[in-house]
Amino acid sequence: MESKTVIDNTSRKGRKVYLEQSLKEVGVRLFQEPWPLGAGALALTITNLFMFIYARALGVFPQMAMWGSWLYNLIGLKTESPFIPYPVKPPYLDMHSLLDIGIIFGALEASLLAREFKIRREDGQGYLFGALGGILMGLGTVLMPPCNVGGFWVATMAFSLSGPLAAIGLLLGAYVGGKILQGHIHRALLKVDFTQALEGEAVPPRSVSLQPQNGILVFILIVILAIVYHRLGMLKNAGLFLFGVLFGVIIQRSRLCFVAAFREILVSRDGKVMKWVLASMAVGALGFALLKGQGYQPQHMVFPAGWHNIVGGFIFGIGMVLAGGCGLGILVRSGEGYTRSWVACLTAMLTSGAWVHLYGQKVGQGWLYGKPVYLPEALGWGGALIFVYGFLLLFYLFILWVEAGKYEKA
Repeated sequence: MESKTVIDNTSRKGRKVYLEQSLKEVGVRLFQEPWPLGAGALALTITNLFMFIYARALGVFPQMAMWGSWLYNLIGLKTESPFIPYPVKPPYLDMHSLLDIGIIFGALEASLLAREFKIRREDGQGYLFGALGGILMGLGTVLMPPCNVGGFWVATMAFSLSGPLAAIGLLLGAYVGGKILQGHIHRALLKVDFTQALEGEAVPPRSVSLQPQNGILVFILIVILAIVYHRLGMLKNAGLFLFGVLFGVIIQRSRLCFVAAFREILVSRDGKVMKWVLASMAVGALGFALLKGQGYQPQHMVFPAGWHNIVGGFIFGIGMVLAGGCGLGILVRSGEGYTRSWVACLTAMLTSGAWVHLYGQKVGQGWLYGKPVYLPEALGWGGALIFVYGFLLLFYLFILWVEAGKYEKA
């Protein structure tokens, strides 16, 4: 009897050790080791589909434009928000704004848990690039509209003709922005005198990082904020805030970068990131087709289509490269401590938020914009599916053709 008790206790201890080790391994893989790029792309798509079912699809810049208009009103300059669905209101009361705020919180939490958070300062030229990039993105988002994530990634999956048109401008703009940065880096390297390099000193051992503990505190704060909004009866606010946290974690851990996806195709002839983006869109388009085909929010994320998609995409493409991130990217990098992204966020908000003063009308109104084209209405569901998947295939073949040129040249 005694031996049986000893065996049971040993068995329980073994199970406990196994459980602890398994949970620790899961935690390390989720919050300390980088995620595979493909896992991040597919996680982003699946999360986006669930959020679409819950309320809406992913898009970040219209809310940021509203923040700019809100700031103008705070200083006494009466300003209307440029995007009709997002009227001016305090960001903490706007459920769409809480999506963006959640992205920042998610990136902050993930970077702390991975011991990767750091306040990263720039020199004057770095902040100048950030400010200029934000201004160009702010202008591009109201012309395209809205940004590369909502205006290309989601819009294409949502069967809006504007998505493929925006891709043309984004690709060309990212190429121009990449060449500008290449020239800047080349000139900077010419000024470096490596013969004057100082001898490095021994680095003292670092103390144990408290970042993981701070990351847990941020997680607790996220839960508290979600509960507060829920208790106040603002369920959509709480839900979109939590979805934003998920998006922030996914982008921070996978390092999925839409800027690199567009920029590297023509600058370095490397389409690895964009291939995963296209694969995620192929999965997402099927999900949108199943939902929209049943009559669920058929016009959601269907934007005006015309020449302005290409022009706006071109301007936005240059800006996102100079800023070091697209709308989603600068939110994530803001949470990671990149001060250049803080500057880009501010200038992007103020530029896009002033659009009604600059143009005289809101986004989608007037002579500048075409009419929204929902592909299933124009081509039928069969034609729409052929169009979208044909576009994704052509884009993929274009990447292969560009990459083949690199190897042929080599």
